[in-house]
Amino acid sequence: MVTAFRPGRDGETPEDILGHACVLVRLCGQDAAIAAVLLALVLVGTVTRLAAGLPGAVALALLPVVAGTFTVSAVYAVRSRRTLVSVLGRVRGGTGAPVDPGVPWTPFGSSVVLDDRVRDTQLRRLLSAAHRCGELSWQALAWAVTTAVLFLFWTLAAAMAGG
Repeated sequence: MVTAFRPGRDGETPEDILGHACVLVRLCGQDAAIAAVLLALVLVGTVTRLAAGLPGAVALALLPVVAGTFTVSAVYAVRSRRTLVSVLGRVRGGTGAPVDPGVPWTPFGSSVVLDDRVRDTQLRRLLSAAHRCGELSWQALAWAVTTAVLFLFWTLAAAMAGG
């Protein structure tokens, strides 16, 4: 049984909740973009270093650690994106409405069809997905930063080994 929308402590309207979800989605995109840039830099740096010649044994031993953190970050970023796309697809399918932050929640064509109960259920679904995506993209960013730091240590180990 799904109950109708009940305003929160601050008297939030459905439009406020949708706005909050949109802000979270934008932040997810920013976190994922920063993580992608860091991972791209690490990948290019690693490939460039390996193309110049194999580093010493210590550096080669550290390489799987860098690859592991790289993979974890990439998986979190992909999961964040897939979660968001999946939920947006279900909301769009359930409401028939365009799910775009630039489009009002109740577009002209579906204002008669979308009742309050359906709207509230879909808003909860969107907000929940936005929070989940936020957590996943934050994890992707944290692991990307860890990967970048480990890459620096790997580069130092390769330089010290004379490779």
